[in-house]
Amino acid sequence: MNEPTQFQCPKFQKCTAPICPIDPIWHKRKHISGDRVCFYLTEAQKPDAKAIFEVRSLGHLYELMVTHTPQISQRHHTINTALIKAKNTSSRIDRKIRVSLSELAGKQD
Repeated sequence: MNEPTQFQCPKFQKCTAPICPIDPIWHKRKHISGDRVCFYLTEAQKPDAKAIFEVRSLGHLYELMVTHTPQISQRHHTINTALIKAKNTSSRIDRKIRVSLSELAGKQD
């Protein structure tokens, strides 16, 4: 599998998370308590994440997140804590999909 580039991450241009799983040298970067955590890294922890990513044509991003999660979690305790919390909340990607579908259904009525 080819590594996704920053151009394949929909949030890359505006993201402020210092630890980016797409960055080939993420392991050399520092994460300080209070820093943002990668949106897609947290989303990859959710139940049914793989299917949710695939619906959005982001399967490649999901695979990368899953691949790097153990290493990032081990190196960065605060990120690990955020990922554990993320497992117990609903997907923001899925929420957007459901809202969009509801809006479409409302327009058809």
